Amino acid sequence: MLNAILAAAVLFLASTGGTVLAAGGGTKGEPETTATFPRLMGMNIGAKNYESAAYQAAMAKLDVVILGFYRGWQNGYAATPTLAMRKAVQALKAINPKILVGQYTILGAALDDPNDTASLDVQTKLDAANWWLLNAAKRKVQYTREFGTTWEVNVSTWAPQDANGERWPAWIAERNYKVFFRDIPELDIVFLDNVQNPRVAADWNLDGADEPLNSPAVLAANYAGHVAEWNRVRQLLPRVLLVGNTDNDLGNPEWKGRLDGGLLEGIMGEIWSVETRAGWPAAMARYRAVMQNTRAPKIVGFNVHGSPVDYRFFRYAYASCLLDDGYFSFSDKAVMYSSVPWFDEYDFKLGQALSGPPAAAWSQGVWRRDFQNGVVLVNPAIVSRKVTVGSGLRRLAGTQDPAFNDGAVVSQVTLGPKDGIVLRR
Repeated sequence: MLNAILAAAVLFLASTGGTVLAAGGGTKGEPETTATFPRLMGMNIGAKNYESAAYQAAMAKLDVVILGFYRGWQNGYAATPTLAMRKAVQALKAINPKILVGQYTILGAALDDPNDTASLDVQTKLDAANWWLLNAAKRKVQYTREFGTTWEVNVSTWAPQDANGERWPAWIAERNYKVFFRDIPELDIVFLDNVQNPRVAADWNLDGADEPLNSPAVLAANYAGHVAEWNRVRQLLPRVLLVGNTDNDLGNPEWKGRLDGGLLEGIMGEIWSVETRAGWPAAMARYRAVMQNTRAPKIVGFNVHGSPVDYRFFRYAYASCLLDDGYFSFSDKAVMYSSVPWFDEYDFKLGQALSGPPAAAWSQGVWRRDFQNGVVLVNPAIVSRKVTVGSGLRRLAGTQDPAFNDGAVVSQVTLGPKDGIVLRR
């Protein structure tokens, strides 16, 4: 879905510098033992004013941020695009040395727009190598017109080889490595959009007939195409972290345990969100499955879309994320991936979790997790719930929703429908 916003930026990143600390503790790529909360992620691939000191300062408050440079991005920030991009990343790390910085990429789709000079070389290669995904009528196929001139690419080994014996997954990995990130060792993450099953029926195997989406052979070919890209990236950049934007749990044998994290884009807040369509239990099941099916350091983003003044929705989503060990990511629907909304709750440091993710509700259908410095509660029901929380706890003292976060000492809490709360010790 992110390619609707950033299809022009089919980019890769490199991370070939020294040891980088994973956000929340631990060396990049190694298991974490001292993770602290909250853990925050920003999807900032929209507005590309990365040269702005104010924007840099906002993004640097996060633990993980995904950027969306395009080929030629410069914005008057440095003498060349490579220097400009590197300077922007270095600025973030100068403010927050522990931040993990990633760059958007996409495998399964590309622009076909002669006016988009940033991706013109990609379009030229796809045409020359016959790598577009075509239907039986020999026409390019498109998932939705919402994405404009973005079309699907044949990522499989059924696609022909080019003169160098390569297919699309390896070619795009190598091209973007050479063009963009070979000289920016500060980047930590390659963000892989659309790590998902095939989205349209097409003539994948070039036999003149369209194969259905649920064809086992097509599914296997799609899985293998993504893995081929990931393998080539890891060959070029063995220290890089791979984080995929996934609409599934990454549990198929081909993908399980291969990625270092995943983004649950819009898991709450949209009509198509898992929580909206299937309910809170299904959303949490997806969250926990992706946590289980990725490898350390498990950079799993719990991304929600909403209004930054809808504090009840924010609390519901934020507290839900804190029931497991992912990174909370709030996107303002008005500007989507172009801002860094900030909430009072972010400023309260919960510290380390005192227990693992809960497997069942704690009391009256309310879920609870305890941390060094506080407690998190979630009421996923459509009715209010009143629970006794014990002594020694108080509400946060906030300015955004002072009637709710009033700093009062509490022994009981009433949570409205689909609401959550952070209490301090």
